[in-house]
Amino acid sequence: MQIVFHVDNIEEYLHKGKDYNFPAPPDRCPYPDCKCRVKLKKHGFYYRYYLDGLNCVKIAIRRYICPVCKRTLSYLPDFCIPHFQYSFNMIVKSLKETLLREKTLSSFISDLKRNFPTILFSRQHIYFYTKRIMNNLSFIIYGLRQINPYIKLSKTDSQRERAREILDIISIVPLFSQRFYAHCQKSFLASLT
Repeated sequence: MQIVFHVDNIEEYLHKGKDYNFPAPPDRCPYPDCKCRVKLKKHGFYYRYYLDGLNCVKIAIRRYICPVCKRTLSYLPDFCIPHFQYSFNMIVKSLKETLLREKTLSSFISDLKRNFPTILFSRQHIYFYTKRIMNNLSFIIYGLRQINPYIKLSKTDSQRERAREILDIISIVPLFSQRFYAHCQKSFLASLT
């Protein structure tokens, strides 16, 4: 299980690594079939990659363990998306550009590689993210309405137009990835099947 937490300064998190001041764990086990009031114990770290266009670094993720059920809990910073290496900003930006592009996919990928030489972009990455966002539109709209029930969406039959509108909205919603995960217990890019 992962808990997404807010990080004010990404550079500080990247610089401090294991020495970052992580939030205190909850006072009870978060697993629904345990829920024991117990102090979760520190259980080391694991490492994952974080890619945001300029940085390609391995970051430390704090883990805790429940002494009763023996399951672990990870604290994931909100600039990461659960189960994805690319940052929220990088994915949203590349998706917006993909849906707005007027060039061929090959020239678009060449531009991305020129702008972000340390990041691997391929046709498969673009197709994967585009397909995932298109398949998750209803789920994302549901999550947005959980965050803010007053969000207004235009009436359009085009799925591409709807995806562009959703991407514009989520790119300006403060702490979208963290809030979405808190409400829906899944990433907005999670596989729903």
